Amino acid sequence: MYFFKKNISNCLYIFFIFLTFNFIEFSTKEAFAKTFVVSKIEVEEKYNLNFNKLKVIDRGFKKAFEDISQMILERKDLNKIKNTPINDIKKLIENFSILDEKFINQKYKSIMEVEFNRKKVIKFLDSKNITISLPKKIDVFLIPVLVDLETNNLNYISENIFAKNWQSIKKNSFQINYVMPNEDAEDYLSIKKNLQDIENYNFKKILEKYYSKNSIIMIIFKRKNNIKFYSKIKFDDKLEILSKNFKDQNIDSQADLNSMILNIKNEYEDNWKSINKMSPSISVPIRLSLESNNTEKSLKLENALSNLDFVNSYNIEKFDSKMITYKVYYSSSPKRFLKDILSYGINIDISSINWKIE
Repeated sequence: MYFFKKNISNCLYIFFIFLTFNFIEFSTKEAFAKTFVVSKIEVEEKYNLNFNKLKVIDRGFKKAFEDISQMILERKDLNKIKNTPINDIKKLIENFSILDEKFINQKYKSIMEVEFNRKKVIKFLDSKNITISLPKKIDVFLIPVLVDLETNNLNYISENIFAKNWQSIKKNSFQINYVMPNEDAEDYLSIKKNLQDIENYNFKKILEKYYSKNSIIMIIFKRKNNIKFYSKIKFDDKLEILSKNFKDQNIDSQADLNSMILNIKNEYEDNWKSINKMSPSISVPIRLSLESNNTEKSLKLENALSNLDFVNSYNIEKFDSKMITYKVYYSSSPKRFLKDILSYGINIDISSINWKIE
């Protein structure tokens, strides 16, 4: 009888060890999504005796690479990869598809979608000492105020030529979606009242009215053909001031107007990218513990870790009958990790060195 019980005990122990190692193996994951997808790549080529569809597809790959570069890099880094050979670009591509193609008036026109292997792109850019920003769409509440310094006039929404043309300037790589306030007499009077010290006005009442988490207060000062943009940018509770001057620009010229709007939009995009920067070669290790018998909570945590942008990878570092300890490699600050994982309904107790899932 004793021998029988001992064998059962040994078998259970072996089974537990086997289960533990299998749990660890299958819970070790690379958390990055597999691809960067670039859609609506339009390519056009003359259809004649020299037509070569493979060369046209290569042109589509180059355009897609330009788009993804503009999407994940600040403008200061774009020149570093401007002349990347097509063969190097092809090595980064996971898949592509031609969504539509037509032959019209002796021209071949196609629309492509290209998927870049995310890990290969990150590794390629890291080898060139370029830090990428993870593409992340964001809705931003924009308050546009135009002040004519010669007449001391306020142009708010319908009378603001920048506001009227703002949404027409688009790029496939833009991550910011702008939402503007409605024309409101109360808002107009409030701004007008504070026009003499408009740079220090906080716009609090207007911002509260629209429940805006991310916002840009864009004040434009015009004096003849000199334009100054003064912007208060608030992304993810981080406030920054941007000031930019344009000389000899005529706002009645559509070309000058479009050029200024594009320039400022690029500045805002760069600001957003700077917040979402990551470096896979520099990862902060974070350890999280929870009760081993709480399978539901463990699965919820793994789902969150698999979807968080800045989680490079994670694995189970320790597993016993009481606790599971996860080791997470995170390419941003612990403070951001706590904020991001909270969005998945996961609270973490950080009162001790070993963080615990509540």
